[in-house]
Amino acid sequence: MNWAQDLVSFSASQLTSREREALCARGVTDDQIEMFQIGYLNKSLPEGLPEEFLKWSQNGEKLNDTFIFPLTTALGDIKGFQFRSVKRDHSKYMDYFLGHCEPCLFGLHQAIKPMWENRTVYLVEGVFDLFPIQRAVPFVISTLTSRASGQIVRFLRRVVTKVWLGYDMDDAGRKGCAEFKKRYGHSFEVYIMTYPKVGKKKVDPGELWELWGDTQMIPFIKSAMNKENPFC
Repeated sequence: MNWAQDLVSFSASQLTSREREALCARGVTDDQIEMFQIGYLNKSLPEGLPEEFLKWSQNGEKLNDTFIFPLTTALGDIKGFQFRSVKRDHSKYMDYFLGHCEPCLFGLHQAIKPMWENRTVYLVEGVFDLFPIQRAVPFVISTLTSRASGQIVRFLRRVVTKVWLGYDMDDAGRKGCAEFKKRYGHSFEVYIMTYPKVGKKKVDPGELWELWGDTQMIPFIKSAMNKENPFC
């Protein structure tokens, strides 16, 4: 077991009912907490971490009341982390990568088998956007931003023929969808998911789930993807 897995295992042991309830409110089930190895840190760290990480995290002081989301390769190796505050009003997040030699994304390992089987991937931005979508379609990964890097696209070319873009409805998300389709439409069948406005508000997938819950969200996603002429 390497130090990254040690950190993930330690952080999983730190989860209490408070943090589980906070995750549940954001659309994360208990099964998904285990599947995606979500953990919790509050300044305390296990022994044996490398000096580089200790320096970056200020010996754990930087990781104050935070969730930890492991970022994995297709084979399941943990090559990065995203840290997000448990408190909703602290919207900033921090990423830490062990290297950049291969695609390392949130949910990649969990999605790779259904991606191969369906030759399809569904891309979302944030980690909390992934969970409700994953209960509808298992081949979903979070690119952590509203764009897919060339490295990710090269990987996808080997695995899928269809790409669903489920990025946010804000300007950055729609721009990311349009640019991907323009640039890579010759390499994949590209479909752009459109989420409905709530009143006048544009919502991301995570926010839509908070308003709808599984009973509306899951049928909506499945129905949109099963249409003969999908949203484009």
